[in-house]
Formats: sequence, C-alpha cells, structure tokens
Amino acid sequence: MGIARLLKLASAPLALTVALALAVAACKTPDLEGPVVSRPALATPTATVEAEIPESPGPTVEPESPGISDEAIKIGVIADASAGNAVTGGSESAWLAMRAWAQAVNSTGGLGGRDVEIVLFDSNVFDHRAAIQEACDSDIFALVGSYALFDGDGVDLLNDESCRLPDFPAAALSPARRESPVTFVSNPTSNELWQAGAARFLSERYPQSSAALGTVILDLPVAFYRAQRDIEAATAGGFGFAFQTTADVVGEDYDALASALLEEGARGIFWSADSQRLLELLRAWERLMAQLPTLALEAPAEEEPAGTVEGDAAIAPEEESTPAPEEGTDPETEDAPVEPAEDDAVVEDEPTGGEFFVLCSTDCYSQSWVEQAGELETNIWVSIGMLPFEEPGDNVELVRYVLFLREEVDEEAEVDLIGLSSWASALLFEEAVNRAMFTSGGGLTREMVIEAAGTITEWDGRGLHGPTNPAEGIPSTCFMLVSPTPSGWIRRHPTTQGTLDCDPDNLVELVESATLGIDPSRRDSTDSS
Repeated sequence: MGIARLLKLASAPLALTVALALAVAACKTPDLEGPVVSRPALATPTATVEAEIPESPGPTVEPESPGISDEAIKIGVIADASAGNAVTGGSESAWLAMRAWAQAVNSTGGLGGRDVEIVLFDSNVFDHRAAIQEACDSDIFALVGSYALFDGDGVDLLNDESCRLPDFPAAALSPARRESPVTFVSNPTSNELWQAGAARFLSERYPQSSAALGTVILDLPVAFYRAQRDIEAATAGGFGFAFQTTADVVGEDYDALASALLEEGARGIFWSADSQRLLELLRAWERLMAQLPTLALEAPAEEEPAGTVEGDAAIAPEEESTPAPEEGTDPETEDAPVEPAEDDAVVEDEPTGGEFFVLCSTDCYSQSWVEQAGELETNIWVSIGMLPFEEPGDNVELVRYVLFLREEVDEEAEVDLIGLSSWASALLFEEAVNRAMFTSGGGLTREMVIEAAGTITEWDGRGLHGPTNPAEGIPSTCFMLVSPTPSGWIRRHPTTQGTLDCDPDNLVELVESATLGIDPSRRDSTDSS
C-alpha cells in the first residue's frame, strides 16, 4: 500500500467521546500474561574457613529494576480500551501506536540492545486509579504512550516511592498528571502556560466577531478545568465572550443552545470540548439560520483584512510563520507560498458562513470529522500543534508512524494525532533511556531514566512538533490552522506548507485558572522537595 494512499485513509476521532463513554461496554480483561522475565541470581559472599570474624562483603551488584532483563524491556501503556467504539477510536489508538513503535524499535536492534514488549492496562474510563495500581504491581519498567480521559486518578500512587514508574504519556489531560514529577510528555501541556496563538490570529482577522463569541463547557471536571484555561488564554489572545454555558454530557438540547447563542448576540463559537458535540451544535445552528435567513451574520466590508479575495478565499502570506523544526527545510525557500493543489483550491472548496466563525482545538482534527464538517456551510478553523498528515514531506517520523502502524500492526488502524502523540512520547522515552545508559556506562534503572528525562530541555519530537521543554513541562509556542472542506483538510495559517506559527507571544501565562484541579498540599510538598 503506497504512503499516499495510507495518508489519504488516515482517520480517527482525536479526543475521547465523553458522552458515549458513560455507556461503557462490558469490561474486557486484557491478557496481560507474557513471557516471564527471569532475574539473574546474585552471587552470595562466602566467608573463608580461616577467618575468625566474617569479612565485610564487597560491593554488591545494583538491583535490577522490574520489567527489564538482558534480553527484554517491558513497557506498559494505559488506555480506555474496553469502553466502546466512541472511546476506543481515540484511546485505543495510543495502544496501537505503541505496538507499532515497539515493532519499529525491535526492527533496528531494540532499545539498548533489548527487545521491547508492550503490556496493555485497561483503565476503562472510570478505572484509571486501578490501572495505575496494577501497573505499579506489575513487572514493567515504565509507562509510555498512555492516553486516558481521567488520567489524574491515581497519580499519588504513581509518585509513591513504592512505584515511581517513569511515565511518558501521549498527553497529560488532567492538571494533576501535569504536576507529576515522574511524568514527561513530548509536546506537553502546562497548567500555567497556554497556547493563545489561534485566538491572536483570528481576533486580528475578525475583530468584531471575536469580541462576542459563545462557548459551551461539558459538565465534567476534566472538561471544566481545560475550558477555563482555554477561555483565559483566548481572552488574553483577544477574544471576548458574549455567551458561556454548561451542557450535559448526554441528552443536551442543541437546538435550544443554538437559539441561546443567537439571542445573546454571539458572532462565533469557541469550542474546546468533544468534537461530536460541536457537530450537533453546528447542525442546530445551520437549521436555525435556514429558518431566519435575514438574520445571517454578514461581515462588514471594512473588516476584510488586506490581502484577501472573495471573503475567506485567500489569505495573505504570514510574516510570522516559522519553519517547523524538521530536517530538510530549505532556509532560502521556506517563506515562499505554496500553491494549493487544484482539488484543494480554497476558493472553490472552502465553505464560508460570512463573518460568523468557529474555532475548535486539536480534538476536531480527524478524517472522520472532516468528512462530516466539510459539508457544513460554516467558517470553521481547527488549531493543531503538529504538522498535518496531509504534509508528510521529509518528516521521517511521520512516515514511520503511518507505515509501521499500517504494515506491522493493523492495516485498517486509524491514523490520528493521539497515536502520533504516543509515538512522539515514545521517542522521548528512547532519548531518556539512551542518555541514562550513556551516563551510567550501560546501566539502566527506572530512577536513571527519570533523572535523564529531567535533562531534556530542548526537544521537537524529531521534527513532529515545535520545540518544547519536556523536563519542565513547557509547551511549544507553535501552532497552525486548518479548515474542513468537502475535499478534505486545507491549510489556512501559516500558508506555507511545512511551516508552523511559532511566535513566542503565542504562549500566555495563566493566572486565574492556573491552579484549578491541583491539590495545593501536593504542589507545596513537591516544591519543598
């Protein structure tokens, strides 16, 4: 199967569909049995016959960490793997990506000369604490590539001295997981620093609409904490909100929500919740607009920025565009605009809803979502922090992820940003292991890996995302914007293929929402240590 076809077939929801997760399917107990990793017996010093007083034993061999032998290293991954299709489409992609990564590593000699074995721990949405406890009690060396909705449950167990598993998840969704001193993410999210680049760009493009947006928060703690940080960062980026409300996870009346948006004068939607719920709201909005065509929101002529034609048809080249940190970039041509292919022409294929616009986060970026959203006549923008699958270019890791997933694991597997994020954090784990072995002269323990990860302050996932500081949990300043069309995703900002907007001002420091979801006593104890 050719890489072009593989990329074209890429599809998967990018976030856990929390609504359907509540109707959890019957729990499947994963087969966690694998080959027993034998431990070499340690030599016991024996006193000589002539000695009247037992001799002091000489230096002892350092105890071997669980989950590792001379031949193999066992890696655990936690995922909501038995909670039904709506959840497995996101969380299970992390599990599949880790299997693909293990295949890739083993095909080149293993990790530190050891074969990688992957063990699944099913958190089943609501059983994450139990999954953490099971991982701590199991014969594994580290947790890598995990992705689970309630990943903050059980963090105290993870950080307890009896466990302290090196932890490299695809993402830390909860505030508590981001605070964990043994947790390192390739493209981290910080409780104190948040991405506001998309809000900055769109507030300049649509100044009047950006001042009167509506947002809906799903009634779940993890969604609430994220939404509050999103809103504070977006406000710092130039957004203003005319309407905010909370929606039930199931059974919400989205026609009523659409009417409320109209009544409160919202001229756009800022969305950071489940992508399927956004589709329901947008369909309700379009039904409402069809009934009231004279109230459709039109863009004032003076708001149209210079360099555009036919409304949103074309965008002026962005001076702040920064090349994505990947090999093969030509500095002499990196700012040259790339003409879109005829089938993806923005003028022909991009729907528009006039001045009214919608901004959704990474959750909306998937092939299945674009197939549905592309038919809507709404001006939708989606912000992502990694290079898109539509632009593999010279990015070796992007191609390796797709090939090993499809060729070695499952040819029908979904290709999405959750899986790619698991892959990126696995690469970070590789880097930490290699540093630990180099520093120790070949030794490898859990604590060595944790210490080595604490030295990785400059990292770009081998070109998969913008520069980050995993050791301190500092996220990348980089982002890009894409839009759904009937023919697929199209790049909107920056306009040059292979680039990201990496303006340092894209990150803003949070104040009011920075401590939400964090146990103050835990933070105080961590700081004092």
